[in-house]
Amino acid sequence: MVQNRYTLLEHVGNPNEWRYTWQIRDDITSSSTCEFCGRTAQRLTYEVSHETRTAWICESCVSRYNIAADLDGEPLGPKAARGYAHGLTARLKQQTCHDIIRSVQAELPTPELEEVAVYFDRNVQLSPQHAARLFAALAQIGHETIASVFEVQTRSKAHQQEFGELADEQRRLVWNALSQQQRRRLTSLGFAPSGVQITRRSGRKPPRVEIQLAAPRIPVVSEAAGVELVPKSKPAQ
Repeated sequence: MVQNRYTLLEHVGNPNEWRYTWQIRDDITSSSTCEFCGRTAQRLTYEVSHETRTAWICESCVSRYNIAADLDGEPLGPKAARGYAHGLTARLKQQTCHDIIRSVQAELPTPELEEVAVYFDRNVQLSPQHAARLFAALAQIGHETIASVFEVQTRSKAHQQEFGELADEQRRLVWNALSQQQRRRLTSLGFAPSGVQITRRSGRKPPRVEIQLAAPRIPVVSEAAGVELVPKSKPAQ
């Protein structure tokens, strides 16, 4: 199978001469484009600058290149810069999910959604039951967002069983937020929603299970979101 190679666009020059501005965009529609490698369908992009130019780059380029960085006037090494960027990313993703939940609550101020909000703020993830409630509310008010914006807990046996006890339509809603690994595990337990197609590919390696669900995306809340996170203190060395 032919794999796409990384290609640094010609106008970039030496990527190590660019610096972080510490601004990050969270595009929940995943329609952003990396201005270093040209990859499309990106959710998170990071602003970097070089002389008078600025560019927004994807997570892969953040990991691949040694972008320069300063924090409170002090230079950061490549490892520390990536670590700081990843910390800001986690905070931004959490804030995005929090804002989505609160926007739904503004239209549907129910005790059930308040419980969802409290659970997310405490756990930074959703249980299968809380995810089903939130996604159903999004569908009810006619907004669409990509379900994978949220992380759903399925690692413990209790959460796996909780997913399995959901109604089929609720499992279909939550399914869109799950990773391929989560889907394979739940399918092996017999918890996959109806309509799931399982394709097995054989070859030299052990057969791989691919799981596809022909279901529409869950209803959207907002366009691309952007925040400016200004570092206040130096990260621990």
